[in-house]
Amino acid sequence: MFEILNFARCHGRKILEDQIEDFEGEKAQIILHKLLIGEYLGKVEKKDVSDFYTLTSKGLNLFKRRRKSQPVSKELRTEIIEKLKDAMAELEIKPWEVMFHIIHVIEKRKVVTAGDIGDYFTTYFPDIKGTSRASVYRNIKHLRMKGYIEYEKRSHIDQNQYRLSKKGEGILHMTKIDATQKLRTLKEWDDTLKKVFERVADERKEDEQALFCTMERSVPGGLDKFQIVWVLHIQGNLYELKGNLDKAEEMYVRMEAFCEELDDPRGRAYALKGLGNVSFKKEKYAVAEQYYNKCCTIAQTLEDNLLLSDGLNNLGSCLYMNDDIDEALSRFENALTLQGIDTFRKASTLYNEGLCYARKEDLGKAKILWEESLALYRELQETAEIKKVDYNLRQIDRKQKQEYLEETYRKALHTGTSQDIKKAYKELAEFQTDALIAPIEE
Repeated sequence: MFEILNFARCHGRKILEDQIEDFEGEKAQIILHKLLIGEYLGKVEKKDVSDFYTLTSKGLNLFKRRRKSQPVSKELRTEIIEKLKDAMAELEIKPWEVMFHIIHVIEKRKVVTAGDIGDYFTTYFPDIKGTSRASVYRNIKHLRMKGYIEYEKRSHIDQNQYRLSKKGEGILHMTKIDATQKLRTLKEWDDTLKKVFERVADERKEDEQALFCTMERSVPGGLDKFQIVWVLHIQGNLYELKGNLDKAEEMYVRMEAFCEELDDPRGRAYALKGLGNVSFKKEKYAVAEQYYNKCCTIAQTLEDNLLLSDGLNNLGSCLYMNDDIDEALSRFENALTLQGIDTFRKASTLYNEGLCYARKEDLGKAKILWEESLALYRELQETAEIKKVDYNLRQIDRKQKQEYLEETYRKALHTGTSQDIKKAYKELAEFQTDALIAPIEE
């Protein structure tokens, strides 16, 4: 690594891929990827000029005052090698860079399996954080969810065959900087939508706070077991709302035990739903999924459509948080068909469906669903929910405008006049500046 960086320093901060291969031979691609991830080198792509790599400021600063071709002392050489060794041990490739490589692996081979992609990262990115099989597969799911890759499902997950979609092929026509920036924006948008989904509105919590102290402690004596079941349910709900999840779990476990003893399937279904809620809030989504599945099975037997709808909606939430967006959407759609005239449930499920489409980058569909949800929340005068949905709608408008301005600027750089470039840059810069000084909403 030292020789590559030192060569670039002595040759106008430039080095070609062939020259890197001369230094490192078969390990050239591995070393190159590490230096790029560590930001010691940067790739330069220009029209009518062969691609080359440039020594970044970070790489140049390793050499201290020896900025050009001055000789490097033995002590400094040893120091640089040790710094690079320590830095390489902590390297972590970003998710959007993983997605960029996945797209290019698929483009090169046309059709690949998850195993093929995993092998690529094992070969070219050994010992680098963020390239485990689990991480790679998670990024494959993101690309599939966003419509950049398509797949043919097989019996075993590693045998699914992936190919680029038309949307994915569009990434190939971008420079690496533009492509990774676009994929990074998608990842950040995705993370934001997951946080939005988890957020509990403070207004709703404040409205319920007055009930806690009274209802938690006021349990009349002389109750039979059937009555105790629903007292435990109320207490579990209260502890859950207060954020005391361990205590809530205790109440729901006791409730389920009573229901099994009394052969009360409806009560047991509600206990399972509560246990699912607790696991979900503890971010144990796989465990929550098991509870919700059991709840749905009982609700289906009892033909309790509203309970089944809640179970399906909650199952969809688990799948959403585990990035199984198509499956989540299917559960939300099924839940919606069971809700009848229950306006609040309908508004909530429409909102969840909108989140799924937003993560799939189908912002037009997301907007339609959120507008339907917003209308229902306004009908119910649900202030906290109105604020949440209204905020998301404004975020969609902002995202669409940003993408339009970025695309306009990219086109101007490639085919426009200097005046077109100046105009597009100014509009994009003004938009981004306005976003930085805008007040942050909670």
